[in-house]
Amino acid sequence: MDKKTPAAPSTDQPSLFDQAGEFLSGIGHKISDAKDSVAGFVADEVAVVKKAAKTIAKKVKKEVKKSPAKKTVKKSAPRKKVVKKTVKKVVRKAPAKKVAKKAVKKSASKKKKK
Repeated sequence: MDKKTPAAPSTDQPSLFDQAGEFLSGIGHKISDAKDSVAGFVADEVAVVKKAAKTIAKKVKKEVKKSPAKKTVKKSAPRKKVVKKTVKKVVRKAPAKKVAKKAVKKSASKKKKK
């Protein structure tokens, strides 16, 4: 019986591990490129924000110089409010005046409309 030797892969065709390695390195390069582009974008935006912050700080300093210095007032403890009792006035009703009742005439006969 002859032993069969495993067929050696030819050098023209890369093995499965070689293909996986190339695939993963390609992904790594894409990740590295994306990281570089994001880092560049963020650096540009940081420069813009710093410039805007400096201009705002200059404007605030100018406004502070223009406004007069205010004196600081020491705050004392709040005073307790004194509750004033209201005096209730007694309202007296005036006695009712007697008024003569008018006599109302009632007509005994009613007219019928035709």
